[in-house]
Amino acid sequence: MHAIVIAGGLGTRLRPLTFNRPKALVPLLNRPQVLHILDRLPKEIDEVFVAVNYMYDRVRDFFSEADLGRRVHVIEEKTPLGTAGAVKNAASRIDGTFAVYNGDVIDSLDFTTFLAFHRKQKALATLALYEVQDPSAFGVVGMEGSRITRFVEKPAPGEAPSRLINAGHYLFEPEILDRIPAGREVSMEREVFPALAATGLHGFPFDGYWSDAGTLDGYLAATRILLANGGAAVHPGAKLSKARIDGAVLVPEGAEVSGRLGPDVVMGARCRVDCATVSNSVLLEGASIEAGAVVRGSIIGEDSSVGPGATVEDSIVGDGVRVRKARRVVQERMA
Repeated sequence: MHAIVIAGGLGTRLRPLTFNRPKALVPLLNRPQVLHILDRLPKEIDEVFVAVNYMYDRVRDFFSEADLGRRVHVIEEKTPLGTAGAVKNAASRIDGTFAVYNGDVIDSLDFTTFLAFHRKQKALATLALYEVQDPSAFGVVGMEGSRITRFVEKPAPGEAPSRLINAGHYLFEPEILDRIPAGREVSMEREVFPALAATGLHGFPFDGYWSDAGTLDGYLAATRILLANGGAAVHPGAKLSKARIDGAVLVPEGAEVSGRLGPDVVMGARCRVDCATVSNSVLLEGASIEAGAVVRGSIIGEDSSVGPGATVEDSIVGDGVRVRKARRVVQERMA
C-alpha cells in the first residue's frame, strides 16, 4: 500500500525556524517531525512519497541517508501545487487504495481501524475527523450518518456546521485522482472536498489526541502530547546541578541543567540552562539560557542564547540569535 505525505509548504507559521530548514525537518522531541508521522504508519504501507516544494534538496538528502525500513521517495514540486496538486503530482506512482497524510500532524489515529471503516463503507474518500472546542481555524464538516454532507474551510466564528475538523489524514481510492485538475495549484480543502461532499465523502471521527504542529501553539501542544506518551526522559549522561525538574521533560546526554526545568520542556544536544527557569518550551541544539533568565511557551533556535535576566514568552527565537541581558521578548519572532 502507498502513502503520500504532504510536506511541501513554506512553514511560514514557524518562521524564523523555517528560514533555515524545511518544515518536515523541524525537530520535534529532537527528531525531524516527519519521522513521527512515518513511525505510526503500519507495515502494510511499504512505500511512501513525500511531496516537497520548499527546500526539496534538504528533504531529499535527509531521506537518502535514512534507513526507515520502507521505501521513501521524495517528489519535487517545481512550483507550489497546493494540498491536492501535490497528490495529483504523484498520480503515476499510485496503485490501489492509498493514504494521504499532512506532514505536520501528531495524533493517535489507529490506521487499521481507519482503513477497515473506509473499506466497509466502500468509500471513494474518507477523512479522519477530530472534535475540538473552537473549529474556526480548521476545515469543518457537517455529517449525516457516516457521510460528510458539508465541508467548510475556516468558517467564521459561530458558523461552523459542527466541531468535527479535518484531522489531516485521508484514505482515497485511485479514482479520486480524476477529480483533481492537473498542471495548477489545487486546494484539497477549498476545492476537492467541498465538491466531493455532494457525491462520496465519508468521515471517521476518532478519540485520543491530535495537534497541528505547524504553529507555535500547535507545536508546543504536540510536544506536550509526545512527552506524555512515552517521550519524556532524563538521560543518565545529562549534567544536573541543583536542578529542579517539574513534570515531563526530555534532557539528552551532555545537556547541562541548573535552575528550574519543566513542565513540558525539551532540550536538544549541547543545550545549557544555567540557574534559569524554562517551562513549556523547546530548546533546539546548542541553545543556552543564562542565569536568571525565564523562558515560557517558546522555541529557542539552534545555537541561540537568552542572556542573564532576560524573559522570552510565547515567542520563536531563530537560529544563532542573542537575546540581550534583561530584555523582555513577548509574542515575537526574532531572526
